[in-house]
Amino acid sequence: MSDKTLQDHPDFDAPTFAERHYADFPEGLRTNMVMSIDGSVSFRGRVGPLSSPADRALFHALRALSDVVLVGAATARVEKYGPPALSDELIALRSRLGWPGASDIPRLAIVSQSCSLPERSLDVPPEQRPIVITSARADTSPVHDRAEVIAVGDETIDLPAAIDELRARGLRRIHCEGGPSLLDKLTEADLVDEFCVTMAPQVTGEGSPVTDSAAAVLSPLDAPRRFRLAHAVPHHDDVFLRYVR
Repeated sequence: MSDKTLQDHPDFDAPTFAERHYADFPEGLRTNMVMSIDGSVSFRGRVGPLSSPADRALFHALRALSDVVLVGAATARVEKYGPPALSDELIALRSRLGWPGASDIPRLAIVSQSCSLPERSLDVPPEQRPIVITSARADTSPVHDRAEVIAVGDETIDLPAAIDELRARGLRRIHCEGGPSLLDKLTEADLVDEFCVTMAPQVTGEGSPVTDSAAAVLSPLDAPRRFRLAHAVPHHDDVFLRYVR
């Protein structure tokens, strides 16, 4: 989703919409995704085909309401992630909200056991270098001197400890953009405070746990986690959904 344009949809004022409906999120872990009506979160491995101009504008506005953008390495590679970029309107939104360092862009944090990151995320000025979240046994040489490394967990990445480390650095508004594997792990660890979903008026025919029971994977949770619907706002054929604890 990193290739999404910064230009708002002509009849959709994303900064104002985000300020009105999403800014009351002082800290926590928020996720953002787009989903087809038959349950897919991508088409042929990419999110872009599901997204509308309004969804793309809201995507950037929600980034502006965060201290750090969290993403899995596979998604970062497929979508060619670089450091988050904000328009002047979104920097003004941060200023209106009175956030310290309101002119700063959010940090980028990539979860990766292999430390294999897209070059676009590493070939940046020092002040924009990403955070790499990995485990103690990982070979960090691919990102040595090009990223800030958080190594948590001995054999595998300890996500609760990683979130604590982000918060210890003052990155308390955490905005997760996937992918599905990272989102599943965060959900299993009960770390997600808010789900923001754009329901796209499309079907993919790719199968999902909703439509293809053979592909379903049993959840490790003892019971489904329940969230409260904060809003459901239609825009043309999209519906913007926000669920909170």
